Amino acid sequence: MLAVTTTALAGGVLTQTDRAEASTPDVVVDSLSVVSAANGKSKATATVHGARTVKLQALTVAVRSADGANRDFPGAVSTTLGTGPTTFTSGSRTFPAGTYTYYVAYKVHDHWHSVSPVKSFTAGSGGGAGTATPAPTASTPSGTATGTTPAATASSTPAPAATASSPAPSTPSSAPATTGATTGTAPVGIPGTWHQVFGDEFNGGSLDTSKWNANWFGCATCVTKPPNSAEGSAYSPSQVSVGDGSLHLKLAQQPTTVGGKTYPYVSGLVTSNGKAQFTYGAFEARIHTPSSGSQMANWPSFWADGQNWPTDGELDVLEGLGGSACYHFHSTAGGPGGCASGTYSGGWHTFGADWKQGSVTYYYDGKQVGQITSGITSAPMYLILNNAVNPSHSGTNVAPADMQVDYVRVWQH
Repeated sequence: MLAVTTTALAGGVLTQTDRAEASTPDVVVDSLSVVSAANGKSKATATVHGARTVKLQALTVAVRSADGANRDFPGAVSTTLGTGPTTFTSGSRTFPAGTYTYYVAYKVHDHWHSVSPVKSFTAGSGGGAGTATPAPTASTPSGTATGTTPAATASSTPAPAATASSPAPSTPSSAPATTGATTGTAPVGIPGTWHQVFGDEFNGGSLDTSKWNANWFGCATCVTKPPNSAEGSAYSPSQVSVGDGSLHLKLAQQPTTVGGKTYPYVSGLVTSNGKAQFTYGAFEARIHTPSSGSQMANWPSFWADGQNWPTDGELDVLEGLGGSACYHFHSTAGGPGGCASGTYSGGWHTFGADWKQGSVTYYYDGKQVGQITSGITSAPMYLILNNAVNPSHSGTNVAPADMQVDYVRVWQH
């Protein structure tokens, strides 16, 4: 669903092939290590340089436990990197016994990015870190750290708030594990023992801006271009509303110009980028999609995306493609997926995915409809819901159209 081009396949289904706006890392890691002191506390040291001169809002060493929990080193620094080496030393903390992955993360232009390599260390019963070794996992953004660099005076710059217990490039390590969550529910049809870490029931009278942005990046009130270059709609906060217990994402045939390009439609989109991200878990939304006869109209989507596409991955729980309800997982390895048999339009349906290490299993209305076991990444992802439209698929396009969302929930083990 991200800013990609699309190619028609048999039956009118679309697959995404490349990203229109690839991201290039601004920071290069020369060395990275974790050492433990006699008091059982550990700290990280990283030597980095800029691919060019770049001003960072925050520079940190992020840490994730084996279950995906945020265990970042405390604090962060804002600095300007040059092309020469800068040494960054974090503050100290004690880690419970276990194995952890860690990596350099930085924030620029209000977005977090991660940098390879991702390494691992093991903390013993005393809480100190053991010898760090490279880990065969994808780089994942987020976290906080503290220290000083020759390039700038250190300042404590906390990462933006997010739902914790989820590895996010925007989660302070002190954040409560279930911020924004509701309790007493379980994913429909997805086996396992779960606790809810994020949720929005959309029972208020306006969008909860502590959880959602009402457009694709950009300023809070701006009309923005779409994530995907094949889409025919710009996204405006005016097309997003909450009422009658649902989120409404409304598509209208109204020419709208953004960045010098005029789109024939304007529509609604929400994203949790910068506010909530997750690695692994069960993702579920109950959605009433637009319909065209017995087919799903337009390009309604419920998906999750990492900070560096396609390296960090893209998990499409639902895409209405060519009238069908479809699922995919995009990464540097490709974009495998499929479409579910049956009708998932003209009423309320639950669309869910169980993302774990090495696989994503998809559930529609509590029934398993597919599984992907190749190219599955491990970087944190934020949530997106949008009522998109593809002008080339005029046979299933309907406007005006209202994509309604009863709830969005995320669980983890």
